[in-house]
Amino acid sequence: MHGGRTLYGFTLGVITLHTHFPRTLGDVANARTWKFPVLYKIVEGATPRAIIGKEKSCVDRILSAAKELEAEGVKVITTSCGFLSVLQEELARAVSIPVITSALLLVPLVYRICGMKPVGILTANSKAFTKEHLLKAGADQIPVKIAGLENTDFGKALLNDEPCMDFEKARSEVVQTAKELVRQHPDLGCIVFECTNLPPFATDVQRETGLLVFNLIDLVNMVCSAAERIGDVF
Repeated sequence: MHGGRTLYGFTLGVITLHTHFPRTLGDVANARTWKFPVLYKIVEGATPRAIIGKEKSCVDRILSAAKELEAEGVKVITTSCGFLSVLQEELARAVSIPVITSALLLVPLVYRICGMKPVGILTANSKAFTKEHLLKAGADQIPVKIAGLENTDFGKALLNDEPCMDFEKARSEVVQTAKELVRQHPDLGCIVFECTNLPPFATDVQRETGLLVFNLIDLVNMVCSAAERIGDVF
């Protein structure tokens, strides 16, 4: 047996934004969401607004966080913000383990699975959502329809990093936004949550829209399951 580290046994490493809003069960930054041992790396100064603004200092710290997580022994790395799809290539090249920056990586797959119909995307901020976010996820050639939550209390709580949130109101806002997206685009094949804070509402949205809903938790669980097929030596 060979050592060299202080801690062992982590499957998943999460590069986490520096935030203060609540993280309920199902959120990427709630450790009880995961069935795998998880190690978090908080990137100081990486606020939602800093990430949306693509601040260079944040990018450098995120790349460093990925390298630190790999050195600490995790098998898979993910992030706590779907807009980090713009760093997919950089992060994947920076380490030698799987990196999942965003649920947007699912878009090409679910498009083909769900009848090659347009994919609905629910995002925290549609005004900040760009073609680059899709391009870096390999999804720029897929027909998508986008709905943002930036004008809801839920969306504002995330973007303004507010320490309190009305969860039931958030649930209603997310469901209503999804239903309106489907009403406007009845040809949708499925819905993908760009925002990593939306998975707690996946069941409600799927029930109310009748469409399959995919999110980062689904993708990370799949990759972690593959990574754990061969266990650690110790």
